[in-house]
Amino acid sequence: MNTDRTDVHHVLLSEIVGRRDLDLTLVVAAGDPPITWATASELVEPAVYLRGGELLLTAGVNLPETVEGTRDYVASLVSVGVGALGFGVAPVHEAVPEPLVDQCREQGLPLLRIPRTTSFSAVGRAVGEELSERHLRVLRGISESHQALARAVTAPDPVERLLRVLAGALGGWVVLAPTGPDARVRRTDGAPTAFPDDLRSLIVRLTTPGGPRSAKAELGADEVFLHTVGPPPEERGVVMVGRPTPLDITDRAVLRTATALLELLFRAGGEGPPDPALPLVALLLDGGLDTRSSTVLARLTDTRARSGHDTARPSTRERGTAYRVLRASPASGGGPAAATDPTWGTHLVDRPAPDAADEVARAILADRGARAHREHLDLLRSQGWVGALSPAVAAAELPEADRDAASLLVRARALGEPLLYPTEGDDPFDTLLSSAEAARAGRAILGPLAEDTDTARALRATLHAWLARHGNWDRTAGDLGVHRNSVRHRIGRIERDLGVDLADPEHRMRLWFALTRGHAGEPPGSVAGSGHPSTGSDGPPRGRDAPSAG
Repeated sequence: MNTDRTDVHHVLLSEIVGRRDLDLTLVVAAGDPPITWATASELVEPAVYLRGGELLLTAGVNLPETVEGTRDYVASLVSVGVGALGFGVAPVHEAVPEPLVDQCREQGLPLLRIPRTTSFSAVGRAVGEELSERHLRVLRGISESHQALARAVTAPDPVERLLRVLAGALGGWVVLAPTGPDARVRRTDGAPTAFPDDLRSLIVRLTTPGGPRSAKAELGADEVFLHTVGPPPEERGVVMVGRPTPLDITDRAVLRTATALLELLFRAGGEGPPDPALPLVALLLDGGLDTRSSTVLARLTDTRARSGHDTARPSTRERGTAYRVLRASPASGGGPAAATDPTWGTHLVDRPAPDAADEVARAILADRGARAHREHLDLLRSQGWVGALSPAVAAAELPEADRDAASLLVRARALGEPLLYPTEGDDPFDTLLSSAEAARAGRAILGPLAEDTDTARALRATLHAWLARHGNWDRTAGDLGVHRNSVRHRIGRIERDLGVDLADPEHRMRLWFALTRGHAGEPPGSVAGSGHPSTGSDGPPRGRDAPSAG
């Protein structure tokens, strides 16, 4: 069991005891353990069902009556790491049993008295509320620290500024020890000026090819946390953070962001005020930056503002509030160095390094409408880059748009042609799947129904008409000019042949896709000798009567 207080999914026992609405009494104090959840149990041996960290609630229904039994009961809870024991008085016990108090005190298990006016469900609800509140505090803390770090990278001497912001956010001292004998060590106020041999050896180990990326050590009263800057085997140095207490999840997230920004700053030169695009793009697309400054974002994402020849209109979203994410890679695998420096159309570009293993550039653009973006993608193609552009989104949705662009780039690379995510009125399947890919998928889904035989064609026509009529037997029979029992028989056969249950909307959706987009040939609602073509509504069924498979 893990009761490490660096785990964000816990609240301290004191926060629960301090709630006035619960009226809890701390009978046995034994530190301030983290509580991961509250659960009630009257089992004789509840420990086998617990994970550790719980506030275990009991009314003592099956509490052992002997001292030895009580000792074993408490010992079992301690052995699995139960955070605390909450004992509800009445109706079984009018007071907390003294043997239980003695054993909890002897074995170091916090014990609470829960009055009869407080239900166990109220305690559980309170723990859940405190966990939710703590989670919100964590998210706010991460967001505020990310914003401060983002501001730091645009300041004069950004590395020094970023280290000071990091030290303030983590409440400790920070040292940046770059690799190389002539590299300058940077440190914040309160940081040691010299390190013992074991710590210097650890730094060397971290920057050795194949070594770990992070480590912990002790230096006097401080715990020291070390993290490399840059991906292996090109580490640019090691960041060290020292403070008396461990880093929690929030702190570790902030440290990871800081090391990523330092690596980006080193790539950009590091000494003077850098091009802010690299870290800002990374933060915006990873969801780590507040996007409320839409005016500034709009200025950074459109470099056409000074050119009078571009009159493209923005999307149907409000002007100045919609953005797209571009992902692009050099055409034909030539690498970034082989491609012409492209016209990105935005200041917010994260370009790949010339020797980078990942040759994908990311950029954030103001939405200018599908026509203008298609022209821009063609321009990038002429400059040696294959691009994929996400749909237009609000600033807060940039991380999701980045994922859309990444998925679309896979297909663009395979085709060797740029792709624009479908806009309003376009069919997204037509963009994400070629006709050949859709046909292959359709044949795989239809199985024996994809065969070029009279029987298969009749079954396809029946299935299409039945799906279009939302599983209505009589209307399907009327469309096909056959008896309703024939429709039932054919649908039952389709279920048996394909091994599907057409009462399942997932199966209906897949088959509708296969019939309407994935199967080349005659119109699926028409087959020789089967009657009239389907005239039902163009969509998969919302439900159906259960067919008879006979």
